[in-house]
Amino acid sequence: MDKKINVLILTAPYGNGHLAVANTLVEELNQHDEFTYTLYDIYSEDYPATTKFIQKFYYSTYKKGLQQQAYRFFYYGSDKLLDLKIAKPYLRFGLKKMLKKIEETKPDIILNTFPVNCTYNLRDEGVNIPVYTLITDYFANSNWISKQTRIHFLACPNVSNQLKRRGISEDQYRVTGIPIKPIFYEETTEEMVKELKQKYQVPEGKKVVLLTAGAQGVVPNVNRIVSYLTNEDNIELLVVCGRNVRLYKSLKRKLGHLNNLHIFQFVHTMHELMRISDVMITKPGGITMTEAANIGIPVVLYRPVYGQELENAIYFSSKRAAVISLQGDELVYKVLTILNDEELLQEMKENIKKIAIKHSAKLIVEHLRNDYYKFLEEQNAHHEHQEVEA
Repeated sequence: MDKKINVLILTAPYGNGHLAVANTLVEELNQHDEFTYTLYDIYSEDYPATTKFIQKFYYSTYKKGLQQQAYRFFYYGSDKLLDLKIAKPYLRFGLKKMLKKIEETKPDIILNTFPVNCTYNLRDEGVNIPVYTLITDYFANSNWISKQTRIHFLACPNVSNQLKRRGISEDQYRVTGIPIKPIFYEETTEEMVKELKQKYQVPEGKKVVLLTAGAQGVVPNVNRIVSYLTNEDNIELLVVCGRNVRLYKSLKRKLGHLNNLHIFQFVHTMHELMRISDVMITKPGGITMTEAANIGIPVVLYRPVYGQELENAIYFSSKRAAVISLQGDELVYKVLTILNDEELLQEMKENIKKIAIKHSAKLIVEHLRNDYYKFLEEQNAHHEHQEVEA
């Protein structure tokens, strides 16, 4: 086929996961000459004011209150809500802008990395373009699921249960994992760990704990948790503050003198910090959990909020690859329990590795290519049948 397959990749600015996944897919598509693509954030580009409001609301759900309860209701109630007539405007939101973008870019394929619901209505508008959806968590509420989607790409086999409940057939999903940067797929060797510990000045023979406390959904009570863990002589603690400059400065000022504490701002080498760590404390985003699974680092999950965070946490906990903690004191206790029980630590490392699916972006691109050709064959057969009947 001489004509390149043109992919319209849809993403969104809510959290870092959707954009990260979209960019990873772009990197993979760049390796294949038969593809071209357009990356489209419909919300930021065409609805900037609405997007800022939604972002503010989304990040407010990390705090207890009405916003968290409202998000909980929407997330878990979507099964019933989306079937109501009053949901029609929500399901069609952005449709006119989407049709305009389709006219401009003329895609052969539409790939959702965020549940852009209006794409499920394209067929009703006479647009016959195959739609695919990449679900970026280890659970899927009804926003992600549509019979109009040719293939849903899933993080793990368990997600298929939610699809089946919504009437999705087995030929409409594939278990591919969630795409992450290829560097996370590399095997961790003893020599690699030794070199990285020298790079970050982490002494040999001590247990290493990695605490990620990003700008949004920041792990509460960080100072207290850091104080407790650094009191342990056999622990080196790495704290990544992300873009939270205020937290970084606070930790530097109050606790920067501690010899076994290493404080970082935003880093591009998270894979290196994961490789030298024995346990990671974090919030359970889909991308973070996928990276941890591929590196093979057990996870302690602190106060997951209702919705995808809680569902990700429940899944990894059910596989004995992570533990959930709701209080700071409990978190420290669980971290120390894992570190002081070598058999438990190794078991959790093996369990989380079993969840990993490597080279997910490559798998997805292969499925897109194969299914698109199948789609073309179906269309040709349909046209030939119509001509015979005529």
